Amino acid sequence: MVINLAMYHLRTIEALHRLRSFTLAAEDMQISQPAVSRALAEAERRIGGRLFDRSTRSVGPTHLGEEISAHAAMAVATYDEALIRIAGHMNGDDGTVRVACLPSVTATLLPSVISHFRSDLTRVGLDIHDEPQENVAEKILNGTVDLGIFALDSSIPDELNVEVVAQDRLVAIVPAGHQFSCRESLKWDDFARERFIGFDSVTSIGPLVAHAFAKYDVSVDIVQTARSIPAVGGLVAAGLGVSVVPEMVVPLVALDGIESIPVNPAIERTLVVVHRKRGPLPDVAERFRQSLLS
Repeated sequence: MVINLAMYHLRTIEALHRLRSFTLAAEDMQISQPAVSRALAEAERRIGGRLFDRSTRSVGPTHLGEEISAHAAMAVATYDEALIRIAGHMNGDDGTVRVACLPSVTATLLPSVISHFRSDLTRVGLDIHDEPQENVAEKILNGTVDLGIFALDSSIPDELNVEVVAQDRLVAIVPAGHQFSCRESLKWDDFARERFIGFDSVTSIGPLVAHAFAKYDVSVDIVQTARSIPAVGGLVAAGLGVSVVPEMVVPLVALDGIESIPVNPAIERTLVVVHRKRGPLPDVAERFRQSLLS
């Protein structure tokens, strides 16, 4: 047996059970008292039983009314919550922001942005994808994520809108007690006489460091490469060589036995946020983009 009740029937039952008055229920629902009476009568006819005993002085649920009212209250609450969530999606107060970014960005730049963003938008979910440089643009283009954060380079497709988020200069990291430790700054050609710990080319750091050495015509002895910042930091801390990293990630390699030193002339990594030019961002993703840029 299928009973066809509309939401206004369920709202009427819920309001009468909660308020025990046709007058108060009408005020609560912002309709007339006769409309409440008609809605209840129609609901009782469709259900096939009396839900409320009413007199000139009181309104009280029958045994059937108690059971039906419990279901009506749950249905009304669920429906109202759905309307709130739908409105939230439309005005950017609800939903999920999907972001692909470099692991170093996830660990350094994003936490404070996320904390501030979620303090205002507690319902918003964040789906963070830690990805190497080469994968971020691909995820944007195939629609897997809404926003991407990575290092600016010449390979960014024309289909993406690009905005600068931060700039981060390169610094040297050396083992404690190394001959460079007493220096206030280094030059790029200082690395020519050192064993060097490099980054894989799939990272954003590897090509940038290689470009710096090429720009200043420096040849380095790369004794080991690694993909992650902590791995490079661990190799340096063990005394296997020196390296160069963006200053932003120095806290990620703050191991015992590592010191950081500025390198001149300064070379910077430019971090950008990107999204597809075609079509607007979802409202909630647009609000996150604005938080990144503020």
